[in-house]
Amino acid sequence: MDTGDLSVKQGFYLGAGLWDRLLWRPVILTVAQSRLRLTDKADRILLDAAAPEVSARFSFFGMMHLSHGGRRYILNREGASWSSSFSQRQQEELKAAGMPIPKLAGGSGGGEGGGILDALDAIAALGDAVDAAERLADGGSLRRNWTPILTAIGCRVEARGR
Repeated sequence: MDTGDLSVKQGFYLGAGLWDRLLWRPVILTVAQSRLRLTDKADRILLDAAAPEVSARFSFFGMMHLSHGGRRYILNREGASWSSSFSQRQQEELKAAGMPIPKLAGGSGGGEGGGILDALDAIAALGDAVDAAERLADGGSLRRNWTPILTAIGCRVEARGR
């Protein structure tokens, strides 16, 4: 398998800003054919870009920040208690990919996201990325989970935070 064959989906809550959790909404991040695609409940494409055009960093608060074309996308595995739920179509898409449905604060909703791999070294990048993709639903920090995947497909990753 090469990086072009790597395919991953995970549900997140997309935030308008770090502290404005009123506007966090359910989205699905798909990595396929060395591209990142972010879609919302209405199937609108919020981000569709080749991996080398996207940069990522991970905050101390456990969020993933993607940047592309001057826009920033703040992704969190948990929504606020008043955030909208994932649509039936989104839930089916995540279940078909073997992924849990992200929960809302206070424990409502289903499942938890995550994964458990440390950053890749250059030689084992692809093998570790495939392992990380297979373990996304197992829990763990976003940084350990997504750094191997994003690095393997060519994103610029600032691996700071937790």
